[in-house]
Amino acid sequence: RMKTQFMTDFDFSVPGAMKLQNLIVKLKKWIKILENKTKSLPNSFLIEEKCRFLSNFSRSTAEVELPGEFLLPKYSHYYVCIQRFMPKVEILNKHGAAARRLYIRGHNGKIYPYLVVNDSGLSDARREERVLQLLRMLNHLLAKHKETSRRFLNITTARVVAVSPQMRLVQDNPSSVSLLSIYQQRCSKRQQDYQNAISRYYEKLSSVQARGSQASHTVLRDILKEVQSSLVPRTIIREWASATFQSATDYWTFRKVLTLQLALAGFIEYVLHLTRLNPDILYIHQDSGLMNVSYYKFDLDDVTGELESNRPVPFRLTPNLTELITNVGVSGPLTASMIASARCLVHPSFKIQALLRAILRDEMIGWHKKNSDPNVPTIIDANGQQQPENKDGEIIISMVGKALTAITARLQSLAQFDGTESKVGTLVAAACSADNLCRMDPAWHPDRKSVV
Repeated sequence: RMKTQFMTDFDFSVPGAMKLQNLIVKLKKWIKILENKTKSLPNSFLIEEKCRFLSNFSRSTAEVELPGEFLLPKYSHYYVCIQRFMPKVEILNKHGAAARRLYIRGHNGKIYPYLVVNDSGLSDARREERVLQLLRMLNHLLAKHKETSRRFLNITTARVVAVSPQMRLVQDNPSSVSLLSIYQQRCSKRQQDYQNAISRYYEKLSSVQARGSQASHTVLRDILKEVQSSLVPRTIIREWASATFQSATDYWTFRKVLTLQLALAGFIEYVLHLTRLNPDILYIHQDSGLMNVSYYKFDLDDVTGELESNRPVPFRLTPNLTELITNVGVSGPLTASMIASARCLVHPSFKIQALLRAILRDEMIGWHKKNSDPNVPTIIDANGQQQPENKDGEIIISMVGKALTAITARLQSLAQFDGTESKVGTLVAAACSADNLCRMDPAWHPDRKSVV
């Protein structure tokens, strides 16, 4: 019955069926239908029903370390081995996919949750793993510096291990929740559709264009202010945090840790030229205040392969986040943490340029393979891997050099400050400015935590 109705709605032989507005309306309708349908499906199963081997697996079967244990070097007696797999497997929507959550008991007695995620884009998955490995190495440097260590500045990075070309194991925290989920929860409590903000945005744009005029900067700013005043107030995240952490001590501790995590997230997004921080990829851990980002990648131009630097806002610091961590938190711990992180990474003995060259080289080779002509001849290196000829190699070296120069320039600018004046203060003001926020597209928009 649903298939017949679906084919009727998306019958493109009907006049006007290919218009974008009609397609958006139909897609919204079917998203709601399918979301309600999935809620009625089973949300867990027993592991012995699907895989008897994992059900019977124990440490006596084989000595296998937890997934991702070798991503950072440790002493051998600190590695945790798999004792057994817990019997229950949960099915949930996370990281933009229907994932299965496994629980693994380590030989130390602790239980470690992992998500089994099917990824369609192999190249994008490898790109994220490269960025995560770079962040783990940066954590090692942050721990060695006095100013960052005393502030407990540590980038939260999940373990991500490729099982097959289309499947990955991702370390999970069952208490983590995305900004998009928070927005949807608050909208349901207010008994309003969470897509109303996106709809209002496009309705206003279409009404302006119907009059024959273009959407100017003033129009975009007026739309932003209207949505904030009528649909999505700037207190949504603060109300959620107050309801979640009812003890004053818990609330203060959560806000302090989140402020430091936002400082690190904004710092690496700006300095490393990473992809924009959308609300559906930013996950807040409700048990600790830590924050991790999924699907972080270098923001490369598809044509030139250079790092993108033209963005209205340098990093995510929207009115809702500012309201939660307060103006004192923005001008105090957040700004100071970003400066301390920059000064740590420009430390000459840490040689961060060597780390960046290694990661950026793989990134540029991946971009070059995707965009190069398949008929171009290659050579086989000593390891039996195909490498581009010298001409292409020189191009890659040049691209890595340009990217390294851009990252180093931003890092140096943030590390310098004269009294109370610093580049970080300018960036924070730009990130909070309504004139800049209104120029971002509505999928990112400050308080419209939704995706098109």
